[in-house]
Amino acid sequence: YRCAIRQHLGKLVAGDRVIWQTDIEKNTGVVISALPRTHELSRPGFRGQTRMIAANIDFIGIVMPVLPGIHPDMIDRYLVAANQLGIPAIIIINKVDLLSSEEDWEAIACLLEPYTEFGIELLPASTLSKTGLDDLRAFMDGKNSVFVGPSGAGKSSLINALIPDLHIRVGTLSEATGLGKHTTTNSILYHLPPLNGSELFGGNLIDSPGIRQFSPTPCSLNELESYYPDFSTYLGGCKYKNCTHSIEPNCAIKNAVEEGGIAVSRYQSFQRLLTEFKNESEH
Repeated sequence: YRCAIRQHLGKLVAGDRVIWQTDIEKNTGVVISALPRTHELSRPGFRGQTRMIAANIDFIGIVMPVLPGIHPDMIDRYLVAANQLGIPAIIIINKVDLLSSEEDWEAIACLLEPYTEFGIELLPASTLSKTGLDDLRAFMDGKNSVFVGPSGAGKSSLINALIPDLHIRVGTLSEATGLGKHTTTNSILYHLPPLNGSELFGGNLIDSPGIRQFSPTPCSLNELESYYPDFSTYLGGCKYKNCTHSIEPNCAIKNAVEEGGIAVSRYQSFQRLLTEFKNESEH
């Protein structure tokens, strides 16, 4: 049903639960109220405004393509957001059919090793070879899931493969930039068919717009540290209590990076977020 929304409700987002009334003869309806949200996934929008991505989600699938490439910094940003919301996340390594040699697989495994070490599940997937689709579908069964990731990650193609007979515009990668064209401009919720032909709720899947930069909600230094589980062993070992792990001497985190206990990419993403949050608090 195509529904109008009462003005006092404000802007709703994919995943919102609402109460609505229908006009059966006109095949239309009106949303009269919205139920409280359990979770809100958002990102900074224009002029400091927050842009909602999805609500009431149980699981975040971070979709990263082997081509144009996997970006650990963006993975870390989504993992911080997932930790802030207390929602489980997995990394979906998409388009693995493009990995043509053992060396390619080893390079991806090396890049993602820091995440396996602190327990993030990695799921290789391909819409061409059907790799990982059954496992992903089983993982999502009965949940409200959201796919996030950069433009060109293949989120819409995955959804097409997971939901039979669904046709979504799938963008082709720009040869000039290697970045994907934006095919999903607003978050869209799709109903997943029940598994094994049962009549039970199969779950919902939200496709979010592809973006080139994502920032989690700004937080304090101590909070940000807690969202990096690979830091936990070393926290409290710094010389200074409020150590930012940047310019201070005798820093346990920097020592761990030098000794290989913490991945350089993880340390760098932490510092970038810390700087961003500091700059935002000053404006």
